Amino acid sequence: MNFSSYTNTALVAAKVGAAVLLKHYNGVLNIEYKGKIDPVTQADKNSQKAIIKVIKDVFPQHGVLAEEDGVNEISKDYCWIIDPLDGTVNFVHGLPMFCVSIGLKYKNEIIAGVIYAPVMKEVFVAEKNKGAWLNGKKIEVSKVKDTIRSLAVTGFPYSIKKGNTKLMKNFKNIIFETQGIRRLGSAALDMSYVACGRFEFFWEEGLKPWDIAAGIIIVKEAGGEVSDYRGSKDSAFQDTILVSNSIAMHKKILGIINGKK
Repeated sequence: MNFSSYTNTALVAAKVGAAVLLKHYNGVLNIEYKGKIDPVTQADKNSQKAIIKVIKDVFPQHGVLAEEDGVNEISKDYCWIIDPLDGTVNFVHGLPMFCVSIGLKYKNEIIAGVIYAPVMKEVFVAEKNKGAWLNGKKIEVSKVKDTIRSLAVTGFPYSIKKGNTKLMKNFKNIIFETQGIRRLGSAALDMSYVACGRFEFFWEEGLKPWDIAAGIIIVKEAGGEVSDYRGSKDSAFQDTILVSNSIAMHKKILGIINGKK
């Protein structure tokens, strides 16, 4: 696929950031905690610096919104939304389900995204009106229509430790309506896996824009649906997200989440 300079830059930046992560992976980590169970490592910070340098060298006037160190230039028309290490807990424990996630926002729309899982050697990429791709092959969401035949994936916010009865109620109600539920520990990969048909839907709350920006365009370009729990399509900056393989599946899951089933 002949991508724009935006997407090609995101690809280069993701690979540079991932190379930094791999240098630290399964090594000695300098771990700090942003909350009781919310870790950040030097790998996160070094990856972010490397990614931003690649982007700013090509597009110095563009803004950046990134997870670490409070980098926030979201008011600019072009803004790169970066998670230098999605799945930090997995990374810390030596699990391979982690990735670099880079999305590009133009005004109010995500127009390009790259998610790179370096240990698994999987590169998901999408650009507006150019489809979604995995390692150079076009991908599409699954064709499963019945919730009872669907495989779902979710995650829990760090605030779960404080108690969240609505979240646990949703989990219980959904598990009875599906073939099964998985919990991988990386929202970006969860969304990518919906895009390529491994899961039928993903839902979660308490996420940040850098967790989901790239995933949104990848799912959309793969033919999937994206919204918050209210059904609003402008979901990159909302507190909840649902992505699915079809309008029909989306409506069913929204009905369960909102207590209509």
